[in-house]
Amino acid sequence: MDKIDVGAPRAGERRDRFFARAVGTKFEAKAESSGTVIHLYDEIGYWGVNARSFRSQLSQVSGDITLRINSPGGDVFDGISIYNDLLAYDGKVKVEVVGLAASIASIIAMAGDEIVIADNAMFMIHNAWTIGVGNRHDLSDVATVLGKIDDALARTYAARTTTGIRAIKQMMDDETWLTAREAKDAGFATSIGLTAEPQAKFDLSVFGHVPKALLWEDDDTSDTQPTKRDMERALTQDAGWSRSKARAAMREVDTSDIQATRDAGDVKLSGLAEALAKARAAFHTQS
Repeated sequence: MDKIDVGAPRAGERRDRFFARAVGTKFEAKAESSGTVIHLYDEIGYWGVNARSFRSQLSQVSGDITLRINSPGGDVFDGISIYNDLLAYDGKVKVEVVGLAASIASIIAMAGDEIVIADNAMFMIHNAWTIGVGNRHDLSDVATVLGKIDDALARTYAARTTTGIRAIKQMMDDETWLTAREAKDAGFATSIGLTAEPQAKFDLSVFGHVPKALLWEDDDTSDTQPTKRDMERALTQDAGWSRSKARAAMREVDTSDIQATRDAGDVKLSGLAEALAKARAAFHTQS
């Protein structure tokens, strides 16, 4: 496989978060008996795992590595840099897709000497996109650059998989989501692993054809009343508290405080919000 070289963003260029909501994100390297395991459970780029932080982690390990991916993608240039660093790594790289390898995260997965996708995980490939401002000449230049990026990414997929470049480009045009079996059959994975419990979840609404099973379920679409378990989940996942800290705060809140109120048959979450506020206040008073 060849390194990708399509240029880089200008110095000082602003980079914004692509994915507005996420829970359970993680980026760490841990030494295990089989080698070093790197967990890449976040978006790629400034607000998640950027190329510099990944290179820093990679420089501190030796021997074979297992890269576990659950990522919606993100900044294309950071992802390309991570992919190239993995290609240059002096050791075997095993990639395990344990949740989602979408967008530029699927390119990172292509750097694996072995690519294992969990039975319930997914790949997604699509064309690069950006936001441009200017006259027709400026936007024409932007389109030209995007075309070069798409060509580079398509060549990378085609070189690593058993799918021809024309078919790859069509899949990118269509924003194609692949199940584990489809990814294996198309050559994006070398084998299918056991079902994994994803450790992170992302709001994928920026994409156009997200499978229903991966849609982010808003709290206000629920038909059931919030419970103490909902409250604990909100404190641990959304507020980032530890489970012991959340439960300590919950003990200070009356169970009746978390019952939802109903208006014209619709569930309102004001009760849960008030309970969370009381929980925070009670815990801060204790500490």
